[in-house]
Parts: sequence; structure tokens; C-alpha cells
Amino acid sequence: MSTDVVAYSSASLNDRIHYANTLAAAGQLIPKGLMDPKTGQPSAPKILLVMETGAMLGLHPMAALQSIDVVEGRATLSARLIAALIRKAGNRLEIKKSGSIPTGDYSVTVVGTITETGESFDSTWDIPRAIRAGLVNSYEPNAQGVWEVRARSEKGNPKPWETYAEVMPVWRAIGEVSRFGFSDVTLGMYATEELTDGGIPIQADEPDPVSTEPWEDLIAAATSRAALDEIATRIREKGESTDKLRAKWLARAGVLDREPVDAEIVDDAATEAGNDRDVALFGPEEPSPVKPAEQYEHDAPDDESPESADPAAPSAEEWERIRAEQAVTD
Repeated sequence: MSTDVVAYSSASLNDRIHYANTLAAAGQLIPKGLMDPKTGQPSAPKILLVMETGAMLGLHPMAALQSIDVVEGRATLSARLIAALIRKAGNRLEIKKSGSIPTGDYSVTVVGTITETGESFDSTWDIPRAIRAGLVNSYEPNAQGVWEVRARSEKGNPKPWETYAEVMPVWRAIGEVSRFGFSDVTLGMYATEELTDGGIPIQADEPDPVSTEPWEDLIAAATSRAALDEIATRIREKGESTDKLRAKWLARAGVLDREPVDAEIVDDAATEAGNDRDVALFGPEEPSPVKPAEQYEHDAPDDESPESADPAAPSAEEWERIRAEQAVTD
């Protein structure tokens, strides 16, 4: 271990924090993965986290900044660093490649051997495996018969698995071998490439847009859904939508939706909804069955005038025929 690493390890916490703040002043010279997504400037806490992780692994702070990335708040090791640590510890690490990307048979096998015991661990990665893992969209021959890897983002931009198709299987295989056989060297830490789409390079999250209006106050002051919808439209038009604003907008919408409205409107809506529900559950109401002939006698109208007679009831002549048929039957 170098004297510089010893000096950092023996430094007080305040000295380390001061060192991290000093490095943060370097601005764009710091790796993008250590930027604060809100300000676009280097994050001193992230820098400190990376240097502390490096000290744990016996690395110089500057080497740690170049080889350790922060992914979703977790420090990860680049596959290059993992390979260096395994070999530095006196173990063997072999990388075996076969085939090629254009011919459609490219494959990488990494074999790690613990020197003291002779125990070996291996991992094989190829493009079909990357497809199964959801890292590659397709791997097919073009019109000329040359196989091409396609891995695109939602915006259609090439991902590392397309740009660095020969390299990515190597990094993934190294990360897998390290977890299986050399966790004592890496202290069980993940390879950066295992937690990202490739890790070459780790990009900082896009910073939230700067608000041109006090959107949170406007959302809180909205007294109707119409006003709230108008605020949402203005936010979208200005391209200032953020997860935080969306959460506040949804919360306010939930409050406004629960506020009471005109009782008659509610009753009418409830009745209509109830009717729809009944139809859905029990089907439409069936028409009344046709009455048997013997019941018509009791339903005969007192007034046989066309105005008062039921148009569905039998005529006078039909009544006589029905009574005659009943007499014969009796």
C-alpha cells in the first residue's frame, strides 16, 4: 500500500471532507457519474463515498475516482478495476474469445483461478444471452449477411451493448466471476456494468429543469380541477415537469376530487351508475311474459271504446271465441 493511501486512511474525517470539497471544485474534470443531478456540479458527498470505498480496497483516492462509480446511491467497481484487484491479489484471470460479431458466433469466457487452492470459476457471455437479459434488442444478419447488434434507448440512441459489442460480454463475464469466486477481493461489491446497461461511461442523471414560476404554490392554491388542469398544461408547455411536481399535482387533484358537489348531480350520477351496474350484473330487464288465454277474461276492459281499450287486448269477437272454446272444454 502506497504512503499516499496510508496518509488518506489515517486522516481525520474533517480532513477527508475538506479533501472531497477541494476535489469538487475541479468542476468538469470530475467524472460525470459523480455530478449532482440538480446542480450539474460535482457532488462532494459522492466524491467522499468513492474515496472511502477506494480506501477500503487499498486504492489511492485518485484511482478510486477513475474506477469506482455511484449507481443509484451504491458504490460499484468497474470491471477493469475488478480484474486488476483479482490479479493484484495473486490470482489468475483468463479471457477467452471465440468467433466474431459480424459472423454471428461471438462468445467470451472468463476463467478465474484462485492460486492458493487451484479452484476455478468461469462465466460465458454472448449476444444471445444479452438478448435474454434484456440488454440487446436484436442480433440479426443484414442484407449482406453481416450480423449486427442493435441495442437502442427509448429515444433511439445506441446503447453501449451496440457501440461496444465486443467489449461488453468481457465486462459482464468478469463481474460474474468475481461474485462467484473472488468476493474476498472485491468485498462482494457489484461491477458497475451489472447494475447499468453497460457502464461505458456512467452518465449523470439529467438535472431537473429550472422553474420559471412557483408551480408548487400554484398547485396548492388551485381551487378546482379546471384550474389544476390549466397549471399542468402550462408546466408541460414550458418543459418543466418533474417527479416532485407530478406528485404534488396528483395529491392536490385527489383533494379536489373528494370535495362535495351539488347533491342532485351526485344523486343522478349515482342512480345512473347503479342502473349500469345492475345491467352489468343481472342483464337488462326481461319483458313480461304473454298472459295465457284464461287470464284475459279478468282483464277485459269495462269500456270497449277504441279510445279506452287496450290495443293489446282481444277484440269483442275474440272474446266470444275464447269463451266458446272454454265452454266446450268444460
